[in-house]
Amino acid sequence: MRALLLLLLAGAAQAETLFEYGRQCAEQIAEIPAFSCMAGEEIPITVDGKPVPPDSVPRACDRPSLLPQPDAASQCMPGSRALVLRDDKTVQVSAVCRKQLARPAGSPPFLFDEINVISHSLKNGKTCWFTAKNQGQPIDGRWVPSPSTLTFKAAPASSDGVKALPADKVWLSPAKVANSQPACIHCHDSGPFMYSPYIAQTTQLPGDPFGFYEPKAIGEDFKRAWASLHAFGITTRGNTCTACHRMGNMNSCQVAMQQSTGNAPQEGGDEWSRRFPQSHWMSPGDLHSRAQWDEQFADSLKKLAACCENPRGAGCKIVEYGGRK
Repeated sequence: MRALLLLLLAGAAQAETLFEYGRQCAEQIAEIPAFSCMAGEEIPITVDGKPVPPDSVPRACDRPSLLPQPDAASQCMPGSRALVLRDDKTVQVSAVCRKQLARPAGSPPFLFDEINVISHSLKNGKTCWFTAKNQGQPIDGRWVPSPSTLTFKAAPASSDGVKALPADKVWLSPAKVANSQPACIHCHDSGPFMYSPYIAQTTQLPGDPFGFYEPKAIGEDFKRAWASLHAFGITTRGNTCTACHRMGNMNSCQVAMQQSTGNAPQEGGDEWSRRFPQSHWMSPGDLHSRAQWDEQFADSLKKLAACCENPRGAGCKIVEYGGRK
C-alpha cells in the first residue's frame, strides 16, 4: 500500500506556474503586452437611459454586467473599463478591468477588483484565459504586467505613484483560473468573446462568431480541470439565430439564450431592461416591432431550446469545435 501511495504521489501532475502557462500562450498565440486599464473605454452605467451620478451605485440598471458578482449591486458598479489590446488577422486579445466593490466618494478611479484577459488565435483556434482578483488589496490598474511572456520581465521602477508589481503578484495561477466556478468555458461556450448589451456599449469587443475555436487546447491545468466539459455548438436547419453566431451547449443554452430573448430576467436589470426592444437584445441592433421579431426568430428560438434539452433530438445538429465552419 505504501509503495502504491508513493507511486501515485510521484505521478501526480504538478500545477503549472504563471510563467510556464504564459510562455505557452505566447508561443502558440502571442505575447500580451503590459497595459493600463485607464487607457480602456469606460463601460457606461445608465438608469432609464440616463448616466448615473458620480460615485453612486444603483441597485438596478439598464445594462447590468450579467456576470457572477459579490452581490446584486455589483452588476451595476460604475467605472469598469474595456480595451482591445490586439485585433488583427491572426490574434485577438481583449481585457476588461472590473469594479465590483463600492468605495468612498473620491476614491482613485484606477483601483479595480478584477481584471480578465482573453487571448485568442484566429489561425489555430487556441485560447488562453487570465484573471487577476482583489484579494484584500485592490488592483492598481495604471500599470498591469503582462501575464504572457517568453522571458521574465522585471517590473518598471515606480513612477507617478504607481506601485509596479511582478506578474505573479497580480495574476492568479493557471490552476486557480482553470478550477474557478463557473469555468471560463462554461460561459464562453459559443466562442472566446461574449456579446452582451453591457460590453456592446463600447467599441472594445473583437468579433469572429464562426471562427476557429479550441477553448481548452493550452495548459495542463486547464485540460485537467475541464476534462469533463465538452463545449459544442447546436443548430437546426435554416435557423435564423445561428445564421449570425454559434449557440453553445452550456451557459448559452441554459441562460444567455433566454436572457437575450426576453424569457428570463437579467440579474441587476431594471424595468427599462425588461421592455421591448431592449429585452430582446438578440439580434443586436434589432429595432423591429415585437411582431416582426417573433416572425423572424420565435420559431428558430423554439427549435434551439428543444435541441438544448436534447442535442440529439429530431432536427438537431451538433457542431463540434476545433475546425472552421
